Amino acid sequence: MERYSNPDRIYTYEYRAVSRSLFDRVFRYWLNYFFRFVPPTMSANLLSMIGNVGSWLALSLLIGFGASDGSHYRLVFLLAALGVLFYHTADNLDGRQARRLGASGPLGEFVDHWFDSFNVFFFPLGAVAAFPVVPVSWSLAIILLAGLADWSTLRVVCKTNEMYFGPVSTDEGIFVYWCFLFTVPFAGYPFWATVHPVLGFPPIYALIILIIFNFCYVIVSNLVKYRLMGGLSLLVEALVVSPILLWVHVSLPVFGRQVTLIPALLLLGFTCSRHVGDLLRARLVGLEYTGLYPDMILCSLFLLAVSLVQQFVMPLPPWILLLPLVVFMVDTLQALALQFIRTTKRVYDCLGVRLFGCAPADTVVMAERFTVK
Repeated sequence: MERYSNPDRIYTYEYRAVSRSLFDRVFRYWLNYFFRFVPPTMSANLLSMIGNVGSWLALSLLIGFGASDGSHYRLVFLLAALGVLFYHTADNLDGRQARRLGASGPLGEFVDHWFDSFNVFFFPLGAVAAFPVVPVSWSLAIILLAGLADWSTLRVVCKTNEMYFGPVSTDEGIFVYWCFLFTVPFAGYPFWATVHPVLGFPPIYALIILIIFNFCYVIVSNLVKYRLMGGLSLLVEALVVSPILLWVHVSLPVFGRQVTLIPALLLLGFTCSRHVGDLLRARLVGLEYTGLYPDMILCSLFLLAVSLVQQFVMPLPPWILLLPLVVFMVDTLQALALQFIRTTKRVYDCLGVRLFGCAPADTVVMAERFTVK
């Protein structure tokens, strides 16, 4: 049974997005052009969800077909780049569409940021999946840091009711990512995956290091700026997911890199998204946020026990080694689905706003305040 620490939170909703993005000064011309093709009556939430098809498609292509320098890789990376560009465009247009329809509100913010919590780790995961040359430890670190950076940023929004995009923000990061994907068909897969004679390492390493540094900067700056607000919760979240890291270590010799690492990274990312989702719900609809979930703790302990037995006691049959990861994944995906369903129901019960509809004329909610990107 869910508990609400502030049930009236939804009626005093307030949000402000401030953009100082350098890239946005150019990208807005692209957005102005494509906004003409958005149907005037199209739901902003529907636009947001359709846009995410691009990022999910890009990740699927890179996981399934990216890790190869065969003849097909050019098409794979080109389609992935177009998918990310499509997502980036729709993600910047859904706010405009909401304002055009007068449909801005807590449900729109939830849908937008809930899906963004996946994309935060989808993009680095795509690069890791497509380039097995990236060390396993780097792969685990980048996905964990992505989730923690997103979580810490949202904690700041909970405190200030403001999402701030600095001169170098997520827009710049996504731009760099889809530019990278566009370069692969032209520069060639081997250019990124093999040791460069001047650099002394594969160029993909530079991209991964840049992303890791960016996530670390976001986490540290948020903690320092707000006097370590949420620092203990951040540590607890990292500890809860740490058994996944041990499981990868003991499972790599059994299943190999792709079979072991990719599902584990997906689970790691989805677990962080679950925390972000409930933090969003605490801010938007007043849910009591604890950050500790009995089912997640049990799944983590199950995963830890199996990993320790495999490491120190005896080798386990592959299906037993894989079982706790599957259980953990199913539990996490179910929890994410319930987050979405319960949030849309809560907003409808309180405000009469449907997922793909607008608020009734007699619904009074504090207006959402935006600085247009």
